[in-house]
Amino acid sequence: SALSSAPEYDPDAEFVYDYQTLRIGGLTFVAVIMILSVLLLASNKIRRCGKPRVSVLISDNGIQIR
Repeated sequence: SALSSAPEYDPDAEFVYDYQTLRIGGLTFVAVIMILSVLLLASNKIRRCGKPRVSVLISDNGIQIR
């Protein structure tokens, strides 16, 4: 048949992954996310450092604020 004699065209035949760039990009992304999360947690603790914590107790008598 005519289809079997025609050479197959594969657009992805010459495509290869650059694993080194993928690895560096992934590690950079993870490092940025980790640094941002540590900064977020640290800033939350620093901001709350001087303020006393307010705890609300709900009992039978009503609401008490400590």
